Amino acid sequence: MEYKEMDLIVPQDYADLASLILCECGSQGTVLHDDENRGDDVRITAYFSASDSGAEQQVRNKLRELQSRDSRLGHWHLSSKEANDKDWLYTWQDYFHAQKVSPHFWVQPAWETMTPPAGDAVITIDPGVAFGSGLHATTGMCIAYLEEVVKPDSLVYDIGTGTGILAIAAAKLGAAHVTAVDLDAQAVNQAVVNVDLNNVENVVEVLNSDLLDAISEDGPAADVIVANLVTNAVLALLPSMQRYCKTGTEIIVSGIIDDRIEEIRQAAAKEGYTWVADTLRDGWYAVRLRRD
Repeated sequence: MEYKEMDLIVPQDYADLASLILCECGSQGTVLHDDENRGDDVRITAYFSASDSGAEQQVRNKLRELQSRDSRLGHWHLSSKEANDKDWLYTWQDYFHAQKVSPHFWVQPAWETMTPPAGDAVITIDPGVAFGSGLHATTGMCIAYLEEVVKPDSLVYDIGTGTGILAIAAAKLGAAHVTAVDLDAQAVNQAVVNVDLNNVENVVEVLNSDLLDAISEDGPAADVIVANLVTNAVLALLPSMQRYCKTGTEIIVSGIIDDRIEEIRQAAAKEGYTWVADTLRDGWYAVRLRRD
């Protein structure tokens, strides 16, 4: 399968902000090459779907907009090329290693094994070509909130599951049933692989769906809904999510870039959700809401 690989060179001080821009433009995985000798510059590699024809121009537009507001950005260079599965998998094996992502969870790649400290649990992930290692800040924040809200009898909906890591975490926390959905068929296939790797196939069901479309509105309301998306998708989800909630439903949304948090706050208030908590890490927000 073919993908678009973009290389972005920016000043070191703008590496985090540039990574945010790449993610907001649809990147499904980034690698920071901070071990290269580039003086004050760094190289960031980002991967996009080959069918995303507008991604490169969108990245360029956002960088130019940033440059117009902040002259300190100075120079930057963006290039792109076609990449295939082997390129991506080779990159993962270089950069993806076991790491603690929340108070009680570790994520490890399928090609490594580790023994967690007492009281901790491990989620094993084969990223395949679905671009999800679970090491992004938004994922860790979501898992931390899941640790707070998932109960043994919880019905959980994971919206935009990617490689399935949040669904697997919910299952390992004792959820009775987890429905995980994603629009990307490749992600759905890889999520199924990872569900099997973690022996939670009796708890987690994975469906191909645009947000909540594949989940019946006539079915039981969720106890927990988690959605690690991007800001615009979260804004689109908040109104439609009402039909799947009941009094007390816990909602976790993430993938929210820091300068757009007020948009989420206003949208949540408009829809009647209670703002329980928020966490900011590496320029991204995760938010815990409740339907009262």
